[in-house]
Amino acid sequence: MAKCDSKAKTITTKVQAVKPRHYTVGYRPNRGKPNPYPQLTIKGRWLAALGFTTGKPITITSEAGQLIIQLAEND
Repeated sequence: MAKCDSKAKTITTKVQAVKPRHYTVGYRPNRGKPNPYPQLTIKGRWLAALGFTTGKPITITSEAGQLIIQLAEND
């Protein structure tokens, strides 16, 4: 039971504002052959802050002009 005149502690968490990230589509080295495959490399600690940690499976959905990257649901 709470003591008389006690105050409930409030817990606050830091929430980072969502900010856009800008990357450029590169290419996968193709040993000098024509038509190299496009490649995206996304990295940074901000991924871990969003739950994308090493070893976690993801699902990538492609739509016109966009890629949607989500953590895979546990089956």
